[in-house]
Amino acid sequence: MRRRESGGFTLIELLTAIGIISILVGLMLPAVQGARESARRASCLNNLRQIGLAIQSYISSFECFATTNTTDTRNQNYFGSWSIHVRMLPQLDRAELYNAVNFTTGCVPSLTFGIPTGFPRGHGLEYGLAANQTVWSSSIGFLLCPSDTSRLGPTACSYRGNTGVGSDTHTFIEYPDSGNGIFPEGEFVAPRSVPDGLSATAALSERLTGSNMYGMPVPERDFFARSGYPGPADGLVRSCAIAAHIHNTSFVYAGHSWFWSGRERTLYTHTQSPNGRVPDCIAPSEITTTGMATARSLHLGGVNVGMADGSVRFIQETIATPTWRALGTRNGGEVLPDE
Repeated sequence: MRRRESGGFTLIELLTAIGIISILVGLMLPAVQGARESARRASCLNNLRQIGLAIQSYISSFECFATTNTTDTRNQNYFGSWSIHVRMLPQLDRAELYNAVNFTTGCVPSLTFGIPTGFPRGHGLEYGLAANQTVWSSSIGFLLCPSDTSRLGPTACSYRGNTGVGSDTHTFIEYPDSGNGIFPEGEFVAPRSVPDGLSATAALSERLTGSNMYGMPVPERDFFARSGYPGPADGLVRSCAIAAHIHNTSFVYAGHSWFWSGRERTLYTHTQSPNGRVPDCIAPSEITTTGMATARSLHLGGVNVGMADGSVRFIQETIATPTWRALGTRNGGEVLPDE
């Protein structure tokens, strides 16, 4: 009888083929992941560009940048924490939300101090929440970076306004490098008030949203509570390093909403370079107005930045700190090096 020969693979051949395929997949995965991140970074840059266009439209209408200032004909009982995003809702193509904002009530954030949801508040601290619930509970998708998978829900915000370099809200003798950004808290800034030049001054950047892990803070996402008066930027960096070292009370809801102002949510500082090694810290208060909020992202090597003239660019995290601080000031008189 004629002997039948098998046409299949031997075990050794099969294992060899599987091994070769595994190696090829291993070689391809980084390239695929890199391509996906490049697409996410480009999408993030487009989001910043859209907000930048809204800023220019706002300037055309009001001859200044958006502000958290109390001056508003409809504000009778202002509590000081409307974000720049709220002011620009019509320019962001969300006029229906702007028309729904009740500017005659106070505006106090619903979450802060890293306090878990449901923690009893009282004492009027949630004043104005119910009157504006329709607005602050609404999602604006392009305000969240696609590289940052937020753990804080659909109202989270990645894109923040530059409030300056130092720790305080305004420029004082003790704080000579504070209040010098495009969006200083409680001030109007007109384009003519930017002698450094709109193309040489950062208006927007991104920051990772909070971990939402109370009791287990993530240094690159969360804030620690600082104490004392740190003075200029270098003192603030040291203060934050100490706060993180002793694990002071943590704020784990960073960027939980685009609706409120403050460095915990919608403002950032140029205190240290992007993705800086020192964890951020802020003063413990309902409206977190003082402290360090560093530009941070999951993009490899840096962060996206929107300039005051509406242009956008990617800034490497290796940028020299003095140069980064110069980008954060509107009136410092610095001469920036060519890129």
